[in-house]
Amino acid sequence: MVGEWRVPQELGGGRLDAVLARLADGLSRRAVRRLIDQGSVFVDGRRVRTASRPVSAGSLVRLASTEALAPTPPGIVRVLWERDGILVLDKPAAVHLAPTREASSGCLLSALARERQLPLASLHAVHRLDTPTSGAVLIALDPGSAAFLSAAIREGRVRKSYLAWVSGIPDPSEGTWEWPLSKGSGGVVRVEEGGRPALSRYRLVVERAGISLLELEPLTGRTHQLRVHCARAGHPILGDRKYGTSHPGVKRGLLHAFRLTFPVPGGGEASVEAPLPEDMRLAGLPSAPGAVL
Repeated sequence: MVGEWRVPQELGGGRLDAVLARLADGLSRRAVRRLIDQGSVFVDGRRVRTASRPVSAGSLVRLASTEALAPTPPGIVRVLWERDGILVLDKPAAVHLAPTREASSGCLLSALARERQLPLASLHAVHRLDTPTSGAVLIALDPGSAAFLSAAIREGRVRKSYLAWVSGIPDPSEGTWEWPLSKGSGGVVRVEEGGRPALSRYRLVVERAGISLLELEPLTGRTHQLRVHCARAGHPILGDRKYGTSHPGVKRGLLHAFRLTFPVPGGGEASVEAPLPEDMRLAGLPSAPGAVL
């Protein structure tokens, strides 16, 4: 037997394949369906071969095959701050934050679940970072903390600041960009009249030989907002394969979530910074974001 899980209340009534993919670290939903087809999944002691079968809260789901389990890369969980069921993690670039349809192994939440010996389904990423983006991300360890942070985000009480290397030098050196955004085919986001309102604030931090380090603050929370706004302003993010431009030696979009400021249960607020990764420290910049700003 590889593992067994008691279905939590919040997943009760869901499809078996979706529930097991949430509970089992290292299994994608596609892999779960294959295991169900092979007869390797049991619910309350009975073999189940129907992926769409609803499972009740409290049911015991057992997996009796090791196929498709994959290891989580070691050393990717870096805790920057922790209190009252809330974590700020430093997400490495090129690591998925949460499970995708193709895989649940190798993501940051999967690694955290394994390290803390918690069910993957108990962890909540209350906001997202694109896979190439590095830096600070908020994680809730329980539903109460998740609800608290989600409400704070809706009320505009969570502030996010990013650093990005971009092409060119903006003029003026600081201001706002306000362009509506719409999702198109293939997950591409475009500036489009009639799209959802999107507002970003920018400020020039330093310039080096025709490129700039910008401090960026998304005042709305649209998908790919900063990446698209930078490109529309004529200052695409270096290395961003979807919206940006290539640059010698740059292997990913140079966007880093460097500061999160958020309320904490019981009153007050926290402000947490994530150190600059090596590939962001062009031209000898210091590793501490505060020292750059």
